[in-house]
Amino acid sequence: MLYSPLSYRKNRTTNRHPGRRAAAFLLIALSIALSGCSSSANGDKGGNAAPSEAIPSSDYSKPAKLLIASTDGTDDLYKDLNADFTSYWKENTGQDVSIEQSAAPSSKQLEAINNGQLKADLAVLGVGTDLDAIQAKGLIGEGWQQRYDYISSPYYTTVAFAVRSGNPLGIKEWEDLAKPGIKLVATDPKSYTDARWSYAGAWAYALNKDGDEEAAKKLVHSIYANAAELDADLAASEAKFLEQGTGDVLLTTEAEALRLANTTAQGKIEVIVPSVTLTVEPVVSTVDRVADEHGVREAAAGYADYLFTERAQTIASRHYYRSRFASVNEQFANLFPERTLLTVDDNLTGWEDLNSQHFADGGLFEQLAGKQ
Repeated sequence: MLYSPLSYRKNRTTNRHPGRRAAAFLLIALSIALSGCSSSANGDKGGNAAPSEAIPSSDYSKPAKLLIASTDGTDDLYKDLNADFTSYWKENTGQDVSIEQSAAPSSKQLEAINNGQLKADLAVLGVGTDLDAIQAKGLIGEGWQQRYDYISSPYYTTVAFAVRSGNPLGIKEWEDLAKPGIKLVATDPKSYTDARWSYAGAWAYALNKDGDEEAAKKLVHSIYANAAELDADLAASEAKFLEQGTGDVLLTTEAEALRLANTTAQGKIEVIVPSVTLTVEPVVSTVDRVADEHGVREAAAGYADYLFTERAQTIASRHYYRSRFASVNEQFANLFPERTLLTVDDNLTGWEDLNSQHFADGGLFEQLAGKQ
């Protein structure tokens, strides 16, 4: 079977904001399909902008080595994806590939990539603006958002709550987090960009409910007032909630809560997905300039393509992420409850506005959370 980066487009559940490869990349895919050989386009390595669409040729007789950067909590997911991709790539191209994995907070990965400490060929980060910052550094070509459907987000999860076993306080909805006396454990979205999804989830829910910004401010303020302090990262929040026994509810994602409930916190917590919540969408891009320097951009792009295949998303769902494929979601219907899912782009005004309005110094988050 010949490698085809377009095969993942079949059997999608929705076409929200579909992106398409530029003509140059389509020509490369056609060249592969017709000849079974490597792509022949030449990347432009000059100037300040990283090359984005022209993928240099690969010699499949030589092994490739990839370094992939992902967010914290995805170690086991990428252990399985990496093992499967090596087989997938070998089957489709004949090339041997080895993979080194780096998992850390999205903002830390961004910083390490931009300062050259982490020479990642591919980045799967938590927030699109982190990839924007890498693009601004000249390491990713323009238009990474349009390389794939769903703004280059291969799989997704939701904002959710982890509560104590038996849910003794009966927490079900966002309003329950705002009740007096509830002890919330949450991460600081200014220092830990992945936690911006949680804050944005509360904000999106409140705006969607009433369309009243003042009412939304009141609800978000009441929720975060129940957190005695905000932790620096996810690991600190989970240690506080699980190891120290602090708090009634942990504000997190469905994927992370399910992972904990089925591993280290089995029997200790329950996962609550509110009836209306926010979709959390990790995003992927090749780090074009680094992958070119390593001579592995075709393999790196192949890995990004692979993430949009049914086989990869079945693995992602085994690790508690929701798939873009209806067929995969049907297999895991008992794991993921049906909910009304909002998005940052459709129900808010996008990450650029959220970051400038809420997370800048003195922004709305600091005003509402009251923890500076």
